[in-house]
Amino acid sequence: MIVAAAHGPSALWYATRGAGAMTLVLLTASVVLGIAEFRRWQPARAPHFAIAAMHRWVSLVALALLGVHVVTTLLDPFPSIGVLNAGIPFVTNYRPLWIGFGTLASDMLVAVVLTSLVRGRLGYRAWRGLHWLAYGCWPVALLHGLGAGSDTKATWMLVLTMTCVVAVVVALGGRLAAAATPPGVRTGASAATALGVVCLVAWLVQGPLASGWAGRAGTPPSVLEAFSPRPARAAARPVAVDPLARPFSAALTGTIRNGVSAGGMAVVDLRLHLSGPAGELRIRLGGQALPNGGLQMDRSAVTLGPRAQPGEFQGRIESLQNTVLRALVGSADGRAVRLEVNLSLGQTSVTGQVRGTPVRA
Repeated sequence: MIVAAAHGPSALWYATRGAGAMTLVLLTASVVLGIAEFRRWQPARAPHFAIAAMHRWVSLVALALLGVHVVTTLLDPFPSIGVLNAGIPFVTNYRPLWIGFGTLASDMLVAVVLTSLVRGRLGYRAWRGLHWLAYGCWPVALLHGLGAGSDTKATWMLVLTMTCVVAVVVALGGRLAAAATPPGVRTGASAATALGVVCLVAWLVQGPLASGWAGRAGTPPSVLEAFSPRPARAAARPVAVDPLARPFSAALTGTIRNGVSAGGMAVVDLRLHLSGPAGELRIRLGGQALPNGGLQMDRSAVTLGPRAQPGEFQGRIESLQNTVLRALVGSADGRAVRLEVNLSLGQTSVTGQVRGTPVRA
């Protein structure tokens, strides 16, 4: 079965994105509070341990949300990250660098929190050395979210990310401005921070915010190709006999491919050959993968045409029930054909029957 009723993205997908964004916010708060604790800053009339307690609490909540982010990603059928990549970075074939950064950041955060819980047994010096991982965890997590996230171009995500960057830069600036900071350290750290911000903005503009990022980020070619239909060729001159200008019925044979889009959407791509009139039919569906192997359709694309011009007619699916679908496709010169397709699916092959009825203006 290909499809159930058409619905929006799954709750797991929303949970993954929301938990990831909130983990970045809490990790930012933890870094800022850690700097404030180091400077021994405290709110007016608050006990001296208030910042330390809040720092520990925020870190623990960040770890809990990180767990939600990881678990929902693994439970969701897409983007097929794989259980191994939950603990070992750079082993997935889906955007390996940027997903790997997320795994690396989570490993670092877990190490920081766990060693903080056993700080008394570990010893202050060893704990302090490991605790510096928190400062490295934050930029790695930031790059993961920008490089692998599906919401990077969304205004709300850009505002949230830049707010986190500003908060950390301001906190770091306050720490460097302290009188106890050696002038050489202050100058070097300030220059490195400014350079890092400039490089981040430059990379963001030329990378995740630029067109074609999905391919450059490491999205599998099969996923990119499934939702990149061939450009329609220029309309050919009408011929004396057009097999699609009258009702037709034809047998179908072809292949089926499954994948995941750059935005995390499950993809089914059917490439079919018609016999009877000879031609090509391509059906692409995207949506939520179901546990039983089906798909809840959220979007679709259909192309039809002779072998010399396979994209002559283009349209979308109007209705879909199990393996029977109806679609309406049209050409650049105003012709339209209504299709009824009955499919029989195998693992990698597909057969079936198609009936076409021209739509009169």
